[in-house]
Amino acid sequence: MKKAMILFVGLMTLMAVFSTTVLAKDDITDTPFEEEMRILIDKNIMEGYTDGTYRPQNSVTRAEFTTFLVRALDVELKEDEYPDKDFNDVTPNHWHHKYVMSAYNQGIVDGYPGGDFRPNNVISRQDMAMMMMNAAESEGLVSERLPIDQFKDSEQISPYAVEAVERLTYLEIINGKKHKDNTLSFAPKDETSRGETAAVITRLLDQLNPPENLDYSVVSLDPDGDHVRKGEYETFDQAVNRAVGSEVVLEGNNVVWIKDGMVSSNKFTILYNNKNLSSDITYVTSGVEMELIEVSEDWVKVKVADTTGYVDPSVVNLTPTHMIENRSYYTEENGALVHYLYNSINDTTSKYTYGAAPGFMETGKDYYSWNGNTFYKTNGDKAGEAYQYFNRMPLYTETKYTAEQLDDFVKSEKPNSPLVGTGESFKKAEKEYGTNALYLLAHAIHESNWGQSEIAAGKNNLFGIGAVDSNPYENAKEYTDFESGILEAASDFIVPGYFNDEDYRFNGAQLGNKSTGMNVKYASDAYWGQKIAGHMYRADQYLSNKSGSSPENGQNDLAQTVTTNINVRSEASTDGAPLYQLPKANETVEIIEEVDARGTWYEITPKNILENDYEKAFVYSDGYSSYGTSLEKLPIAE
Repeated sequence: MKKAMILFVGLMTLMAVFSTTVLAKDDITDTPFEEEMRILIDKNIMEGYTDGTYRPQNSVTRAEFTTFLVRALDVELKEDEYPDKDFNDVTPNHWHHKYVMSAYNQGIVDGYPGGDFRPNNVISRQDMAMMMMNAAESEGLVSERLPIDQFKDSEQISPYAVEAVERLTYLEIINGKKHKDNTLSFAPKDETSRGETAAVITRLLDQLNPPENLDYSVVSLDPDGDHVRKGEYETFDQAVNRAVGSEVVLEGNNVVWIKDGMVSSNKFTILYNNKNLSSDITYVTSGVEMELIEVSEDWVKVKVADTTGYVDPSVVNLTPTHMIENRSYYTEENGALVHYLYNSINDTTSKYTYGAAPGFMETGKDYYSWNGNTFYKTNGDKAGEAYQYFNRMPLYTETKYTAEQLDDFVKSEKPNSPLVGTGESFKKAEKEYGTNALYLLAHAIHESNWGQSEIAAGKNNLFGIGAVDSNPYENAKEYTDFESGILEAASDFIVPGYFNDEDYRFNGAQLGNKSTGMNVKYASDAYWGQKIAGHMYRADQYLSNKSGSSPENGQNDLAQTVTTNINVRSEASTDGAPLYQLPKANETVEIIEEVDARGTWYEITPKNILENDYEKAFVYSDGYSSYGTSLEKLPIAE
């Protein structure tokens, strides 16, 4: 009897599972958007309910639609890239938090005045159009606009959604509703069903990923978004050869060739040193502007800072010169050089202080620079060249500021920062391992948000040591206190990895940019080194003003190597064996004194790291024909 009962229960369980599966299939079968829903289900973009149904007629909330878009675009869900502040009604304990914040970070969604996102509100057709247009733009999709006067209810479309409706109806991603009298309405405030959602998302994916055999087109674009198609061609090369002037080449609706303009990364981008894209030089995060050199079907040749290389065309957006509306720029503000950073992915601008404004900059004027050193006016004329002292000074030099002064600066900027009181630890690292204490403090400030980051608070880790992007907090190394983390970061990570010329990460012991110094390999943020230099500059300004002393900014001249394997000697002479070498071009040295001895020699600050203890160090610069030229002084902004 027990066996029969067990068999009966097992049979009932199988029937329940079978009936749920049949119900799920019947739930979609013969509905208006069955094909589109099955496509999204197969791609794991749309999921069913716990009872196995998909409910194609159900309305879709803002959180659900955002989730579908994020999955469809395969947006990387990196918690360390989320904005610092959540929406009032979207917090980490909500199931949709990572999707909403990732979409917000990509510029796909936005909130309401007051800081709400309203995730549970049912999404209207016009709000769906806005999100779809933002998603298309984040992927570099170009389109013209179809006037909305085709819809008899066009006046009911809110002004903020007009452009989105025009662009998406032109692309036939969203269509109007046809009436018996053959008129169309858009119904902007109508709710959107799960079936309709599946339809518009699959159409967007079709536009973003057109068939491989789709012809290339030569198109004339204008800033208003309209374009005139000049011709279609079988191959990339045929289309490029037919493009003239400012015309661009499209594959589907994606710009794949421009003659001149700007390149911007649309996701994490690796810069390679060859056209095969097989050997990397450096890398940048999304939204970084790059100087365009040449475009091919298989690669885009760009310059990042002063480094030329090749990137995968699929990870960058191309914008022709006449279509550029916003870009990053530098300007002078109260004697300081301020960098305004434009991110084309989410259409936002942020700013930071980099250092001292060069003397050639005029107040109220904008200047452009690809490397932070050479500046151009808005008309393209060169304005001048100036380097920032703290960005290029050797980081094994010693700061004059005491532990108490370092603490005083932190207290002046962030009175409640847990970094107050760590000045002694930074000075200890300077004395024992040769890391400039002012630099090391600025590095910690930047990486740990003044000691307030989760990793700093939970693991006493101020430099993100071990915190990989895939699992930053769990992988981050833990220390017993701030001091042990500071000392180990200097002794085991920074000095041997970035000051030591035998390490693959070495590109000069300065902060630098994506061409020189620590920034080449330390961080994907192309302006990481400049931002840390900015913290050093502000600290130097504050402390020198308060003490009445001269600032460290520009206290000594700096020179950079112009060739490789330059010998550093114990005296201003080629007699005797060298102390060590400067193996790479663009390494910076700090000049203590200029010496005239068979050409110009410089006494420089010795590189006393890794147990080296040189009393004095000299290096030949120029002026003696037999030796050539080894160094050139840098023009420093003061």
